[in-house]
Amino acid sequence: MKKIFQFLLKIITILLVRKYSPTIIAITGSVGKTSTKDGVYEAFCDWRRTRKSSGNLNTEIGAPLVFLGEKRAGRGIKEWALIFLKGLLLLLKRDKDYPEIVVAELAADKPGDIEYLSGFIKPDIAVVTAVGKVPVHIEFYRNADEVAKEKEKLVMALSQSGKAILNADDPYVSQMQTKAEKITFGTKKDADVVIKDFKSTSTDGSSLTLSYQGKDYPLFLSKCIGDSFAYVAASVFAVGISLGIEPKRLSKRLSKIRPANGRQQIIKGKKETIILDGSYNAAPSSMMSALRALKDLPGKRKIAVLGDMLELGRFSNEEHRKIGRFAAEFCDYIFSVGEWKEEIKRAAIHAGMKEENIFVFSKSEQVIDELEKIILEKDIILVKGSQGIRMERIVFAIMRDPERAEELLIRQESPWKNKK
Repeated sequence: MKKIFQFLLKIITILLVRKYSPTIIAITGSVGKTSTKDGVYEAFCDWRRTRKSSGNLNTEIGAPLVFLGEKRAGRGIKEWALIFLKGLLLLLKRDKDYPEIVVAELAADKPGDIEYLSGFIKPDIAVVTAVGKVPVHIEFYRNADEVAKEKEKLVMALSQSGKAILNADDPYVSQMQTKAEKITFGTKKDADVVIKDFKSTSTDGSSLTLSYQGKDYPLFLSKCIGDSFAYVAASVFAVGISLGIEPKRLSKRLSKIRPANGRQQIIKGKKETIILDGSYNAAPSSMMSALRALKDLPGKRKIAVLGDMLELGRFSNEEHRKIGRFAAEFCDYIFSVGEWKEEIKRAAIHAGMKEENIFVFSKSEQVIDELEKIILEKDIILVKGSQGIRMERIVFAIMRDPERAEELLIRQESPWKNKK
């Protein structure tokens, strides 16, 4: 049945794109896809009719749904029938409000995903955020080179008139081949869009300068904490250039970028603490970025609550050790959750942290009592881990205003909340 739905979605998407001819901005990468997608949407939604993929609908079933305007996949045959009916109506009767720009997030969870999706979701602009030495989902690939080659299929799908927006700081991404024009971004001086003077030392947000064609464009990203948002801003700037917007007009548009729930968002905690909520997901590069943000932010004490980074395969041991070693350099307490908890603990002790300041638990719910005992006024607490560890449950337990959970936290829908 899934194969049938997948085939029907492909056909309807092809026909919708042929009929409405939207500009397609496709985004892939091991980290930063969703934040970049959200950033592109926020920056340009008041300039042209723009639609983005909902949530993390980025698979062979989820990604095409953005073209039908659906925010979630069907649950059962009846819901899928209604989705396909909506698609047919869009084809039979012209929708004057159909988006002019579609921002689609594409995942490479397994080999062949990007090749399949880019075969019919043919982008006009393709953004590759990062691959990294140890990408998420690498357990389904032999090595990072294979992951990069899969993601490269997206920029290879571009026509000569297309634009490939590539991370110059990631050696796997910067070397990707395409017949389209390349626009690179990053901290390297030879990038087209250069990130300079990044600072994230306040819970109010981050400041940086983007340099393009010899001119500097200063920015302040309100509520955006951590250097990962510098890359989001730079890639969105490059998208704006690709859309033909004058660089001097982009600073104001980029100032609209905000963190989505669970992506290093600042939340007020109990006992006048500050929570840096990274509970959406985790990979080695995003975990290190979040820890750097914790290190730079002002706080009486630094507490890292770290869940497993999943789907790393044979790299899991060493990557969790790296996290433990780095956290031990500046954290007052570490709470480690999941299968790899002992690796983080051992590495932190080896790096010189006192064993009594490290706590290990198998499940996120087990953290709460001990964490609540320890936190004090003006502490800053990072909570981050892969989706399967359900770190948002910890954030909910220690947030000051739990009645705002549906507004501020991720995975608050009934199916998620009831899932064990």
